[in-house]
Amino acid sequence: MNVRKLIAIYLVIQGVATALWWCVLFTVPSSAEWFHPKDWPRESLLGFWLSDSMLLVAGSFFTAVAVVTNKPWASIAIWTLAAATWYPTLYCLGVSFMSDQAWLASALMTCMAGITLAMATIYGHSGQTPAMFRSVPMTKRAAASWTAAQILIFWCTFLWILPKGIFELEQILAVTEFTRFAPNHQIAPILFALASGLGIAAAHAMNCTGKGTPLPTANAPNLVATGPYRYVRNPMALAGILQGLCTGWFLGSYAVLAYALLGAVAWHIFVRPTEEREMTKRFGDEYTQYKATVPLWIIRPF
Repeated sequence: MNVRKLIAIYLVIQGVATALWWCVLFTVPSSAEWFHPKDWPRESLLGFWLSDSMLLVAGSFFTAVAVVTNKPWASIAIWTLAAATWYPTLYCLGVSFMSDQAWLASALMTCMAGITLAMATIYGHSGQTPAMFRSVPMTKRAAASWTAAQILIFWCTFLWILPKGIFELEQILAVTEFTRFAPNHQIAPILFALASGLGIAAAHAMNCTGKGTPLPTANAPNLVATGPYRYVRNPMALAGILQGLCTGWFLGSYAVLAYALLGAVAWHIFVRPTEEREMTKRFGDEYTQYKATVPLWIIRPF
């Protein structure tokens, strides 16, 4: 599918979904209780109706039209929309961190803001052509700085905010957390740290050898076969899945464990084939030989 159309379709879905969410909040008053702290008034949430309607609903539709018709200012529109989605998201996160409640709202808002930001990076700036994959040569220092920012955002989003939202939904639905593994609060952080070390080592190899970042739209221009990439083809994906499982174990959440495993399946089925086609196209026989000798998921011992 044409990349512009893909972005526009997502923005239309986002606008419709946001509008429907507000309709539910107003027509089913009790639903608001799921999205704000228990001792806060409904108005603390409902007060966002006007800004969301104008900036997120109308803004998504407006930006979708600009993108699909290739307006010269479309890149400004989509980056402005991405910024607009992050304001209410940061508000929700601030509330959740203060109260340790309303994580479901924070998770949903973070998903929307994160995907909108991803669409903006895919669209690029005015001097770039919209693309799912884009190689951007960088200095080691620049690559390390951008990678550190990406790791911080990804870890906070996928390993804390979304799991906390899932865990809170389990509590709302009265799903009992598991407690059969008594030492989970001691062992899970240790395993999480080990998996994090794998991810950081892979990111370092991406910076030093690849001279780029793990982000598809700012990818390394050089094939990386050093560090953890000598032993497994996707060490960052493997590390992320292990981190997700450790988070689910720490929280005692069946749903978070399932979330991590479903993420692995989704990555394997949808992301991996596209990424491997792109790598084959860019690096040719060099990547084909690497793919034939280095396993996908199981770390080889030598």
